[in-house]
Amino acid sequence: MKEIRTMKGFGLGFITVFNLVLAGCASAGGGGGMSGISGAGAGLNPRNTDNTRAAEDAIEAAEDAVVPNEAERLYAQARDLAEAAIQGDTLNPLAYRLAGIASIGTEDYADAGAYLEKAIELRPLYEFELVAVREQAWMNLYEQGTPYVQTGDYETATQYFEWANDIYKGRPEANVILGQIYAQLRDHDAAIENLNTAIGFAGSETMLQADSATASSWKEQLEPLPLLRAQVFADAGRFEQAIGTYRQLSAADPTDVELKRGLAAILMEMGKEVEATAVYIDMLEMSGLDSETLFSIGVGFYQSSDYGRAADAFGKAATASVNDRDAIEMWARSLQLDSAYSAIPAVAERWTELDPNGQNAWLILAQAANQNGDTKTTQEVISVIESLSFTVSDLQLRRIGNGGAEVRGSLINKNLEEGDVINLRFIFYAGDGTPIGSVVETMTAEQIDVTQVFNLQFDSAEQVGGYGYTPG
Repeated sequence: MKEIRTMKGFGLGFITVFNLVLAGCASAGGGGGMSGISGAGAGLNPRNTDNTRAAEDAIEAAEDAVVPNEAERLYAQARDLAEAAIQGDTLNPLAYRLAGIASIGTEDYADAGAYLEKAIELRPLYEFELVAVREQAWMNLYEQGTPYVQTGDYETATQYFEWANDIYKGRPEANVILGQIYAQLRDHDAAIENLNTAIGFAGSETMLQADSATASSWKEQLEPLPLLRAQVFADAGRFEQAIGTYRQLSAADPTDVELKRGLAAILMEMGKEVEATAVYIDMLEMSGLDSETLFSIGVGFYQSSDYGRAADAFGKAATASVNDRDAIEMWARSLQLDSAYSAIPAVAERWTELDPNGQNAWLILAQAANQNGDTKTTQEVISVIESLSFTVSDLQLRRIGNGGAEVRGSLINKNLEEGDVINLRFIFYAGDGTPIGSVVETMTAEQIDVTQVFNLQFDSAEQVGGYGYTPG
């Protein structure tokens, strides 16, 4: 059976979030400066002790340190002193605050987050006093984690963003990135947890109180997340949880073809072919679709055995990109399965022009000619098949981003001597059929009837619309 390119992973991808817009943040107050406040909501008063005073002195010295490793030593000393203060009085918020700040200095971020949360629990006023300290630590960790995302080292990147969230939960960007990373790593539960946190941020008091530039940036970053969460549900096989979001988003924006394509793919995966077909019919009536989208619609019809509509979709794909070899092949196959033999020759001839050693193309053309009573063409095509010294099959194009492509396929030696050199020049085209470059694939013939697999890459700044090859 012909393997056809289909949607895999339900479109999981990255949203660029790295450029931060900074909200105004409160400055951190001094450790003992609030000791006289005990009004409603203030919480427990901080209490200075020998250990807290020594810890504050060590932190100040660490901030001024210039000798290598001296700051780390002083922060570690401050943490020990603060922890001793906690042991002496487990309800002293100042001791937890100092332990948290010192732990940031020693890069023990999970501990730092826990200490600072405890300090705020005991003395809610610290929520405002510690904003600047926590957000600055968050930003430092975010900036350290960003290069690892850009280089694809997701495992390392997650640690930095998790640490950022341990320290501060007043910004959504780390959760946005973590949701995407975990989606890529297919850690579905972690992805959904982070996406839920980020999505929930949209209605938070922090969001409502942010300045207009920050709120606008956050809104832009959070907007794609409901769809990404639905894609994660789908990738995890939790289709019922995904499908509601797809329907809701598609109803809100009926012109978004990607939403319809995702919805149809899930319905097809669930075995709901009638519902999926209805979505594909709706998509096929939309104007301005590119060849890739039209191809995916054709795949949907093909998989549901609606070969007439599949042929229509593949035909439109081959019109949008005139040398889309894969679309032309599927167009011919759909016509064959729909017994539309009179329409096959014109399509199959386009196929053979791009795929001259594709035995399947010639066989379908021969069958159609025979069904149409064209004895002369049938005999001519059979002669061509018999003269092929090798055949090419299983061709499939994968476009790479906004330019370039990868082609895979297989070759079978029919009558060449073992060791003979075979050159295939693959030509790549823009959507209108203009050549944009070529790659030569050189192979050495193996024994007769042995299958040889090949894979080649074409680098280009232009979008690849189609391809074909010529034997040399």
